Amino acid sequence: MTTFNVRPVHLICGALACVTATLAVAGTAGFYLMRSDLMAEANAERTELVLEYQDHIDRLRAEIATLTSRQMVDRETVEIQLMDVLRRQQDLNQRHAIVADLVARAESVGIYLSGDKPLPPQKPSLAALDGNDATAIGGESELIDEPVKALGLRDDSSKSFDPLSILQQPATGTDGAALELKKKSDKQAALEKRAALDAVSQHISAMDEESTVAVDAITIATESRIEDILDITRTITPSLNAALREHTSIGGPFVPVTDENFPDRLERANNALETLRRVKFTALRLPIKRPVRNASVSSTYGPRVDPFLGKLAMHTGIDFKAPYGAKVFATAPGTVIVAGRNAGYGKMVEIHHANGFITRYAHLSRIQVSEGDHVVAGDLLGNVGSTGRSTGPHLHYEIRKDDRPSNPAPFLSAGDRLKALSL
Repeated sequence: MTTFNVRPVHLICGALACVTATLAVAGTAGFYLMRSDLMAEANAERTELVLEYQDHIDRLRAEIATLTSRQMVDRETVEIQLMDVLRRQQDLNQRHAIVADLVARAESVGIYLSGDKPLPPQKPSLAALDGNDATAIGGESELIDEPVKALGLRDDSSKSFDPLSILQQPATGTDGAALELKKKSDKQAALEKRAALDAVSQHISAMDEESTVAVDAITIATESRIEDILDITRTITPSLNAALREHTSIGGPFVPVTDENFPDRLERANNALETLRRVKFTALRLPIKRPVRNASVSSTYGPRVDPFLGKLAMHTGIDFKAPYGAKVFATAPGTVIVAGRNAGYGKMVEIHHANGFITRYAHLSRIQVSEGDHVVAGDLLGNVGSTGRSTGPHLHYEIRKDDRPSNPAPFLSAGDRLKALSL
C-alpha cells in the first residue's frame, strides 16, 4: 500500500482552489441574476417611454385634427359669407341701374334729386379686403372661381401647413408651442377676413338703404308735384280735374326700408312718374300761357261800359295793351280753325284745343298762320293791331268752351303758377 505525504502548502492551495471555484460559480450565477433584473427594468422603462411618446403623438394628432377641422369650418364660413357678399353685390349693381333709370325718367318730367340726396354710389368691390380704405371702394366685380384663395386663406392645396410633417417630427415641447402659435395665427387671419367681409357687407347694406331712400325721394317729390298741378288746375277745369283724380292712385304711408319691400316702393315710384307725365300732358294742353309778353291789362273780363255804345255790356275776354306790331303767341297746342277778318273782332285767329277749349286773338294788324295749321304753345300767330271795334293797339284775348266764354284770368294765373313748377 502506497502512502502519500501531503504537505501543508498543497492543502492550502487546494482549499483556495475550491473556494475560488465556488466563488466563480456563485459570481456567475449572481451576475446572470442581476443582468436579468437589469434587463427587465430597462425593458420596463423603454416600454414606458414608448407609451409616453405614443400618447404625445396621439395628443398632437388630436390637436391637429381639431385645428384642421376648425380651419375648414372657418374657411367654409368665410367662403359662404363671401359668396353672400358677391350675390348682394350683383343685386346692388342691378338695383343701381334701376335707380339710375328711375332718376333719368324723373328728370325728364322735371323731378330732380336735391344735392343732399345724390344718386347712390356704385356697388362696392372686394378691394377693401386688400387692406385699402373701405370707404373708398368702387369698380366692377366678377365672380371668383376660388374665393378662398382670393381671400388669402389656406386650402387643402396649400403647402404652408402640412399635418403629416408634424407627425413625422419629434414630439417636443417646441413643436407644441409652434402648433399653438399656428392655431392663433390661423384664427387671427380668419377673424381679419371676416372683419373685412363684414365691413363690405355693411357698406352694401348702407347703399341698399340709400337706393331705397332715392326711390322714396323721387316718389314723394313726384306725388307732391301731382297734387300741386291738380290743385292749380282744379278751378279752371273742375270736371277734367275730377276725372284725373279718379284715375290717379297715389299717396299712402311709407313703411320702414327692407329688401323685401323695395319692389313695392319701386312700383309706387314708377306709378307716380307715369301719373305725373299724364297730368303734365293734360295741363300743358290747357290754354294757360300768356298771349302777349310784357303787356299790361287794359280791360278785364266781365261787365263794363262799352266804349262805343256808352252802355253796360259784357266783355267776353281780356284786353292786353301792347305796342303796335307786338308779337302774339299761341297759349296752348291746337289747330287753327279761323284766320281772317270777323266783323268787330277785326283780323282774328281762332284755335281749337284739347278738352273742347277754343281761344280767340282779335284786332290783329297781321295774321301769320293759316286755317288748318297745327301750332304749339308759344308759336307766333300774328301781331298786335287795332282792327275792328278798337280804340287803339291792343290784343283782345278770349277762352271759350261749348260756345260760351270763360274768364281767361284764372287760366293765366294757373299758367304762372305752373311755370313756377318748371312746367
